Amino acid sequence: MAALPEPIPHTATLMDAAIVAKAKSFDGAGIPMSDVANECDRAIWMKLRWTSPPERPEGQRERRFRTGHQYETWLLDDLEAAGVEVARIDPATGKQWRVELASGHIRGKMDGRAIGLPEAPKTEHVVECKSHKAEIFRKIVKSPIRESKPDHFAQCQLYMHAEGLSRCLYLAANKDTDEIHTERVEYDPVYCMALVARLERIVHAPRAPTRLHEDPTAKGAFACQICTRLAQCHEGQFSRVNCRTCLNSEPRENATWHCVRWDKPLSYRDQQEGCPAHRYIPDLVPAEQVDVLDNDVVVYRLADGSEFRDGEGR
Repeated sequence: MAALPEPIPHTATLMDAAIVAKAKSFDGAGIPMSDVANECDRAIWMKLRWTSPPERPEGQRERRFRTGHQYETWLLDDLEAAGVEVARIDPATGKQWRVELASGHIRGKMDGRAIGLPEAPKTEHVVECKSHKAEIFRKIVKSPIRESKPDHFAQCQLYMHAEGLSRCLYLAANKDTDEIHTERVEYDPVYCMALVARLERIVHAPRAPTRLHEDPTAKGAFACQICTRLAQCHEGQFSRVNCRTCLNSEPRENATWHCVRWDKPLSYRDQQEGCPAHRYIPDLVPAEQVDVLDNDVVVYRLADGSEFRDGEGR
């Protein structure tokens, strides 16, 4: 009997596959500004330490990112058309404005700097553009972003802090109706200094911060339930083997990493590959440490009573 032919994929499936094929899945060199308002120190730390695989590209998400970039361009175009002078490119680099904090391990791309706003013609502003679905847009119109979008408020604050500016123009678009909304955000030095200090502490912490919730299924633990680090943080899954999960690696200045064991700087590729001398940061092993052997093997007792010997057989 002849084999049945393969079904022809639907057009939408092919389109999804095409955009995914062009997308890149990679480990971020640092923590993006969009994550700095995360209330869980441990989640930020684990993301920096590459405990989980990078998120796999998905067609819908990639299109959402593309839509956001398109709205950014439209909003900046309209701002310039209104007579405001907008600098989208950093003249020092010829590229989009980059901002780095916490020894370079917290990073972001700023949409621009503007001068000539009708409300304050002589005051230079950071410009941050965002697009939202109608439900979120209505909340932003009703309340300042400090209350309605604290993650975006944190981004605006850190961009102002890094650039030495005192005002930010937050430009929001409603993706459902194409309405726009603007808010001028004032620099809050107390807020920024506290946030920067927190981020510095997280970046340079040699051990994992405490969990936000011990029980991820608790009623108030919604943040844990949707966290991409749930498996490693709560469900007993081992973290990936790479330099950043090794107790011998340290984050250094200028977004660099250093191996203390071999006293050598680690390139991005080095960090991803790791080496045979990898030893887990103890907090990343879902077990109780019970011994360290003479051959530098660390012995752990797993929940089922069996042993895991870190460093043996690699």
